[in-house]
Amino acid sequence: MANNLIERNNIVLVPTDFTPVGDNAIEHAVTVAEVLKFKVVILHVVNRETRSKLGGDKAIATVEEKLKAIVKDIKARSKVKADYIFREGSIFDVIHEVASEIKANVMILGTHGKKGIQHLTGSFAMKVITQSPVPVIVVQKRKINPKGYEKIVFPISLYTEARQQVFYAVVNSVLFNSEILIYQQKSSSPADNSKLNIIASQIEEEFRKNKVKYSFKQAESTRNFTGQLLDFAVSNSADMIMMMTDSNMENPSFDTSSWSEKMIYNVAQIPVFSINPVYLGQIYFAM
Repeated sequence: MANNLIERNNIVLVPTDFTPVGDNAIEHAVTVAEVLKFKVVILHVVNRETRSKLGGDKAIATVEEKLKAIVKDIKARSKVKADYIFREGSIFDVIHEVASEIKANVMILGTHGKKGIQHLTGSFAMKVITQSPVPVIVVQKRKINPKGYEKIVFPISLYTEARQQVFYAVVNSVLFNSEILIYQQKSSSPADNSKLNIIASQIEEEFRKNKVKYSFKQAESTRNFTGQLLDFAVSNSADMIMMMTDSNMENPSFDTSSWSEKMIYNVAQIPVFSINPVYLGQIYFAM
């Protein structure tokens, strides 16, 4: 499963804005890093808003002091190695630059519902997620299961990029001893249903080959797949939902609003593992 492996530095990157949501993202990162035996790197982007809230010319010193305190706390209560970075600039540009520069394996991003990191709204927050050079786990206020991501929902639709999603599902299953809950879209078109069944069959074959614990269920209706998927995740106490990020996904079986936004900002606050289709050739975990 380690084809096209790109050398990484076993790092979980966590941008933070020093809010409770940012703190929760750090908690997720520490739990993930403990399981993976990775290092956590905390990032804060210094911009005009930071300077205004943290004392103007004293902002840099205040930011560094806060980051040092976070790192010290992580080291005091866990065996996870931790470090920090702060840099001035555009939040969007800096997050992506740092993720690439340090060769992070995964990013954990806290979001305030439709308000993103450091009060970025709507499309700009989505831009950070959908154009990230590494996979992103998006979290809201919901606390992480102390045992990690034990139940992971794996949606199958006509847009499923099976090869890449299967890889990460297998990785998560192995690393977190997770059960993968396959949930397949139902179409009003017999031809589309045939395609969906083929995709599902291929995925199940791969899971069996890799000894992944999984279950399978098909949506009951051809309408509102997003809503049905979220209801399924909630009813099964899922710890995570996997998805390919595509803010332009449209299909009569989906809601007219963005599939990605509906999943990432889901009202149940279930963490979402977002895989960027732009980087389909890149693998971030060796097995």
